[in-house]
Amino acid sequence: MTHTSYPTPRILPHENVVPLRAVPAVKIENFGACFAGNCVLTDISFEIPENGVTCIIGPSGAGKSTLLRALNRINEVNGDVTLSGSVSILGRDIFDGYSDITELRKRVGMVFQTPCVFPRSIAENVLFGRRGHKLSKLEKAQIVKRSLSAASLWPEVKDRLDDSALALSLGQQQRLCIARALAMEPKILLMDEPTASVDPISARAIEDLVIELSKTMTIIMVTHNIGQTKRIADTVAFLCDGELVEAGANKDMFSRRSSDKTQTYLTEEFCDC
Repeated sequence: MTHTSYPTPRILPHENVVPLRAVPAVKIENFGACFAGNCVLTDISFEIPENGVTCIIGPSGAGKSTLLRALNRINEVNGDVTLSGSVSILGRDIFDGYSDITELRKRVGMVFQTPCVFPRSIAENVLFGRRGHKLSKLEKAQIVKRSLSAASLWPEVKDRLDDSALALSLGQQQRLCIARALAMEPKILLMDEPTASVDPISARAIEDLVIELSKTMTIIMVTHNIGQTKRIADTVAFLCDGELVEAGANKDMFSRRSSDKTQTYLTEEFCDC
């Protein structure tokens, strides 16, 4: 991949995001990722504040999903990957600061573009990540209700928890995947285009859910939808050709304070990479 040489990316102030503490939720420094010698990300550096919604945007092939998956080390299952720089989650390095990947992924949940439900009951899907834990029937019931309620799905499924999750609509399946992630009580939730596969009504329901969850959780979401970004993001990071062009608060990125390249992409959805 040929990389355009950008000037040092601008990091606009997070004026409309108030971190609850000094340590950012995520700190990325000079991060790069190459697969079989093909560099997908180069020298990425920015911070994501605690709580709120951070949207990662950019054209196809910009490296958005690769960056998102790096945050809970999913990329490493692909084999021939070379990583550089550092990534810290809640003040701890993701490579050296956690006892193992399982511990990291308890803190950093993941929801994918296409709903991935198991051919099991709705309740079993919610509890899937807690399998192997010694839980009483009451504890399991409480986790199921709490997680489905947090995912705004409880009223729709409370009387059919033993039904197959495959019987749910696509939008409901995506919210079930969110509930399954929430059952692990993560501090950070990664979402890779979670509304891309669902109908507009379900997409808006998921947007509303993301906004509500972000009051007490850090949401980091990849999206191609500029309108969605403007509606839900507190912070926006713009990638192009594997490099960070600019990152900052929503109101700054969607204003004349942002760079010409950012303004062009946000208004015309075009990036000359």
